[in-house]
Amino acid sequence: MLKKHPVHVLVSALLISPAALAQDEASDSHEALERIVITANPLDRTAIESTQPVYVLAGDALREVQAPTLGETLRNLPGVQSTYYSPTASSPVIRGLDGPRVRILQNGLDVGDVSRGGPDHAVSTETSTAEQIEVLRGPATLLYGSGASGGVVNVVDNRIPRQQLQGTEGQVSAGVGSAANERSASASLRQGNGPFVMHIDGFKRDSDDYRVPGFTNPDGETGELIENSFTDDMGATLGASFIGNRGFIGASYGRIERDYGIPGHSHDEGEEHDHDHADEHADEHGDDHDNVIASMTQDRVQVLGQLDNPWRGIDRINANLGYTELTHEELAGEYVESAFSKKQTEARITARYAEIAGWGGAFGVQLKQEDYDAYGVEAFTPASSTDLAGVFWLTERRFGDLTYELGARVEYVELSTDAIEKLDYTPVSGSAGVNYRVNEMLSLTANLAYSERAPQAGELFSNGAHFATRTYDVGGIYEIHEEHAEDEEGADDHDHGHEAYHLAYADNALDKERSANLDLGMHYDGVKWHFDANLFYNRINDFIYTRNTGILSADLEGDFADDHDHGDDHGHDHEHDTSGLAVYQYTQENAELFGYELSAHYLLDENWKFGAFSDYTRARLRDGGNVPRIPAQRVGADITFAQPSWDAKLAYTYYLKQSDTAANEEETEGFGVLSAYLNFYPQLSGTRDIAFYVKAENLTNRLGYVHNSFIRDYAPLPGTNIGAGVRVRF
Repeated sequence: MLKKHPVHVLVSALLISPAALAQDEASDSHEALERIVITANPLDRTAIESTQPVYVLAGDALREVQAPTLGETLRNLPGVQSTYYSPTASSPVIRGLDGPRVRILQNGLDVGDVSRGGPDHAVSTETSTAEQIEVLRGPATLLYGSGASGGVVNVVDNRIPRQQLQGTEGQVSAGVGSAANERSASASLRQGNGPFVMHIDGFKRDSDDYRVPGFTNPDGETGELIENSFTDDMGATLGASFIGNRGFIGASYGRIERDYGIPGHSHDEGEEHDHDHADEHADEHGDDHDNVIASMTQDRVQVLGQLDNPWRGIDRINANLGYTELTHEELAGEYVESAFSKKQTEARITARYAEIAGWGGAFGVQLKQEDYDAYGVEAFTPASSTDLAGVFWLTERRFGDLTYELGARVEYVELSTDAIEKLDYTPVSGSAGVNYRVNEMLSLTANLAYSERAPQAGELFSNGAHFATRTYDVGGIYEIHEEHAEDEEGADDHDHGHEAYHLAYADNALDKERSANLDLGMHYDGVKWHFDANLFYNRINDFIYTRNTGILSADLEGDFADDHDHGDDHGHDHEHDTSGLAVYQYTQENAELFGYELSAHYLLDENWKFGAFSDYTRARLRDGGNVPRIPAQRVGADITFAQPSWDAKLAYTYYLKQSDTAANEEETEGFGVLSAYLNFYPQLSGTRDIAFYVKAENLTNRLGYVHNSFIRDYAPLPGTNIGAGVRVRF
């Protein structure tokens, strides 16, 4: 029975634990899924009760797909892929949207890093110590603001305990992988005397440059190793709570240090370096001292509190306060190529109220203030400040088999820099949804959402070379004018004809994005069959994206071109030749995105299960053309054999050719990945729960390129990776 085995929970038909399903009746497995509550929703809904499609990845299912980055951990969920800036820095892509449209949360508050501003910036949250990861597909702006117009990923851990504990409990896990010689370990411990509970956790991960099938990059270089793709991560958290009969109050402090290589980071041949010292990580990993290494440090303090029945009509009040300081430096030797610092304070207060005329719900307020700075020769965004204040409301009512949900949000966003006047926006969002429980096995959902998104500082103020993406980025406060030089000797010094382009301030900055999203879902959970389907259509006015202008930075002129005061505190001679970089500008056009997510499995008997899935996102500009860097369509299948003490799975995923490309964007050929997984759950005396994992990913060593990656042709997917791990709970 399920109670005798590790808890396997993934609210996804493709990845539901085979051991749990094979050992239980359909009603028991359904009940196991129902009890996983979405902490990102104040209405205490489970995934299959929500009108919005949600995945909850937890337990051994989370351990099985564990990867060094959040994006790689989630990339096999239907509807979710990864930015894939090699395994060192990958964040989630939800239905083709990423960056500033996907909010990454740690226990309900923004992670406070700079990963939303560039694909080479690592996410600062850690999944190896997480209890569960919640993925909300589609707009989640009602609760989390305009930065969640594409979706939300909430990493939930137990650093602030929420339940009383008498005694000690914890877990220890460790793993290795062959593709990058990865070594990782994590541990957590909770000690309580009833109402007072303390928590401590930590992790350590090291990996070398990762191996790939033999390939040739655009520079004509061949190899089987992605240079400068190592990682060296560590972190720890200490927390404590007092849990009473009417709620709890707790606090935590956490620190994360990540050092990792940035593959594909390239300067033109004309660049000169004069470094006196080599970075210790370059020496350790045998890298050239001109390779750029990112060093990130984050300190985070968070306070959580809950009070039940504070006064008549209010069932519960939740308060969530966080303060984060982050420093992210990109180093060539000891020289700071570019660096970012960020200080963020965020507060959320949510009150759940009793039913009024049958309608129950919650309302709340969110406040956030962040100060951002950038420095170094390659810093392409100026210092800026962002202030946000928002109020939101959710309500629901059940009428027999129908559950209706309504919600609204209004927020005020102000962005400012020293260079220009303040910009302010007032995004407004609303949603209406229904969940129809046809019978015990079948439910249908529909959700209509309208959301507005304010531009982020980087989308507005960028102006400079971004070598990590091999681009010259121009923000939305600028406009580019084409100019024709006089046809006379010396009138044009460029090598690209008698044309030049002038950069100047635009008359109008970027406007708000305005999105209308329709999501239709079906969930069937029968004795033998389990099926999930979602169809979505997202119509976005004034969609912000980076457009390849077809211009080289050598042809860009103007008083504002590459004029930020980056400073040089190290006294090195460090010159850059940016002439060969393609100019990308943040631009607005009307767009539409539509697609589907399908997943199913069939239980042949108590041992055998067959599964399949497919997902697809089509993104096009309504006036013609395609949105750039949209992930390819996928189809996959798997077969699982399960026994009470072990299970094995063989899975194959095929990435179709991506030919729906934007201007100046090349197609990406399709490829397939075959992987195998073997899990053991021995019953050993003296331990509450132990599990061993063995996995073999990309068994055929197939060369594969991620279409939406900025460094697609310089960093393909890893080759064959043999991994093993163990997890012990006590």
